[in-house]
Amino acid sequence: MEATPVINPAPSTAPNKKKRRRRILWVSGLILLLLLGIASGAAYWIVRSSLPVIEGKVEIAGLQHPVSVWRDQNGVPHIEAQNEHDLYLAQGFVTAQDRMFQMDLSRRQASGQLSEVIGEQTLERDKFFRAFGLKRAAEASLAAYSTEAKNVLEWYAQGVNNYIQQANESGSLPVEFRILGYKPAEWQPVDSLAIGKYMAYDLGGHWQGQAFRYQLLQTVSEDMALDLFPSYPADGATIIQAAKDNPVDLQATVAAAAIPDPFNGSNNWVISGQKSASGKPMLANDPHLGLSTPSIWYETHLQAPELNVSGVIFAGVPGIIVGHNEHIAWGVTNVGPDVQDLYIEKRNPNNPNEFEYMGKWEPATLYNEQIKVKGAAAVEYQVAVTRHGPIISEFAKDNQQDTALALRWTALDATTELEAVQRFGKARNWEEFKEALTYFEAPAQNFVFASEDGTIAYRANGKIPIRKKRRQHGSRAWLDG
Repeated sequence: MEATPVINPAPSTAPNKKKRRRRILWVSGLILLLLLGIASGAAYWIVRSSLPVIEGKVEIAGLQHPVSVWRDQNGVPHIEAQNEHDLYLAQGFVTAQDRMFQMDLSRRQASGQLSEVIGEQTLERDKFFRAFGLKRAAEASLAAYSTEAKNVLEWYAQGVNNYIQQANESGSLPVEFRILGYKPAEWQPVDSLAIGKYMAYDLGGHWQGQAFRYQLLQTVSEDMALDLFPSYPADGATIIQAAKDNPVDLQATVAAAAIPDPFNGSNNWVISGQKSASGKPMLANDPHLGLSTPSIWYETHLQAPELNVSGVIFAGVPGIIVGHNEHIAWGVTNVGPDVQDLYIEKRNPNNPNEFEYMGKWEPATLYNEQIKVKGAAAVEYQVAVTRHGPIISEFAKDNQQDTALALRWTALDATTELEAVQRFGKARNWEEFKEALTYFEAPAQNFVFASEDGTIAYRANGKIPIRKKRRQHGSRAWLDG
């Protein structure tokens, strides 16, 4: 009987493979944790490095004397200086520490420069605000300010720029700048004014309602349109025939426009000391603008030998717009008057840059705007401005129509709201505050007032157009709201 050969099996390699697999997984997990730890540490360091310096000593170029800045339990900065030059320079620096990215986006939005750092997705918005011309209005307004108010704007800008320089040198710019891959340009006084103009836009929208009714008249019957129109005085303006005779395709314009929040508004009230337990007036203000992170408002306290004022302001603007000093308090809400008119403009078929007025062709003023776009070529964009204002019906379309709509708006004039803001903080009574209000022109606002002498007051303040009953001028007509 033959012997059955016995084959000795080779030693199993399965346990070794399992060990190697575990070792690889363990090492890979360790490396991953290490990388995550490094990334988290780097992210933590980047975020921490951009936080404001709230302890110790900070050297700021341009200060004439030391300035004390301390923060209360809510993080509100209290700035105490020996003169107003140092006070506003420090306000610019401190605000930039807290809100530089918000400030930069605010001026970019108002000026139509978002695409430069965001890309093509904001191109239509940039065209919209280039057409509206908030930056042009801010530039025109600067010349109307007093020397004192211009100085405040300059000092504030100097403080912001000191922060930008220090943050660039130390690599401590807010993390948002790192994510988007850019650094903020120097702050200019006109940037503060542009932010003020944007707030006027945010609180003053009526043109879009006029545009809607204009488009409605071209879409449905007159009877149906009138059923949908809001009530209007019997002797009020009518633009029905003008709208029908001068059609403009507004679908692209309305679809792409940046429309203010229709629910923007606020509350305020003031009562006499005769109705309070203390015998002193009581004033409250709830300026509930749209929610955002960070807040639209920036709270601070400013103190110098002739100024001691607390309250809120928009980040990027010097002073205090709603608040109180040692003698008075004031609050602000939106009046919401109709300060915008659309004009039907007839274009010269032989020259697209001329528009008819009183039977004659007038050349429009042309502004050649170059819009820089992140990741793409710059876009050349031309804005035409007639005697009634900028053409706003074509920003979303490349083709020019035979008829266009121009916007006449009080805030596109040279106005001096920030002059008024500077004077609010120094006013000691109603007469001085009322004088300061004469500089506040757009947007129109409801002001309530109380003072230590017991005076309470209310005033709706701002420029509101006085319109003639005759609404037709040659081939043009207002599109009244």
